[in-house]
Amino acid sequence: MFPELFRVGHLTVYSYGVLMGLGTLLAVVWPVRLARRDGIPVAKAEGLALVIVLSAVIGSKLLTVFDYPDFYSGNLDRVMDRGGVFYGGFLLAVVASALYMWITKLPGWRVADCVAPGLALAQGLGRIGCFLAGCCWGRETDLPVGVTFTSDLAHQITGVPLRVKLHPTQLYEAALVLLAIPFLLWLRKHKSFDGQVVLIYVLYYAVARFFLEFLRGDPRGHYFNDFISTSQFISLVIIPIAALLLVRLQRQSALGKSRDRQNSHNLGSKVRAGSMRAGELR
Repeated sequence: MFPELFRVGHLTVYSYGVLMGLGTLLAVVWPVRLARRDGIPVAKAEGLALVIVLSAVIGSKLLTVFDYPDFYSGNLDRVMDRGGVFYGGFLLAVVASALYMWITKLPGWRVADCVAPGLALAQGLGRIGCFLAGCCWGRETDLPVGVTFTSDLAHQITGVPLRVKLHPTQLYEAALVLLAIPFLLWLRKHKSFDGQVVLIYVLYYAVARFFLEFLRGDPRGHYFNDFISTSQFISLVIIPIAALLLVRLQRQSALGKSRDRQNSHNLGSKVRAGSMRAGELR
């Protein structure tokens, strides 16, 4: 655990902030490069990246304040110094980016497929930052994978329990999302329709997050007599929506391909009929 990397005078550089900054930078640069390969205007892609980053930061803080306001101890100055809830940033970024793409007339699903690998990379680096900072900790465990935090500074900042073995839920999630990246890149080259990459990743993450939440030990915000957390509730909403969208887009793609084949067949028939008539005229 290294919540504090180093100090320069009165400036403290935190590991969480460095990894979040690195993840954000890569989540901007990489999707823009992928979008350019797909013929999407770079300026519009960069504008979208800015919209996503800003809305994600705001959304994550807002959901944190709404869900458990004591996290910031009533001090607004700590809002930017501490983390937030991923799903809050994700949901607001989806709304803001959809509006941006509608205004700029970008092909939404195709662009979203470019964003998916960068999103997974940013999440993975962010969760490693969480581990170094001590936030988002897991429940107590006797398993060999358990980790023990000892930093008084981390306890002061995040409230992580010290000197007890905990599930490294931050590393569990980091591994799950980072290992998904090679598959996302492969799927992007072999996808059947636009939107397939991002929706499969969203569905995959929602399922993984739902089960990971059972191992989390930090304040979660709970519903239904403390049975599920806020993130689990959001996952349960996202899973059927993502699945239905996948089915709908797949059907639309199959219908479009069927129409293209039919049009091609009709065109070929007309060409053959025209050739036969031309032969008869000779």
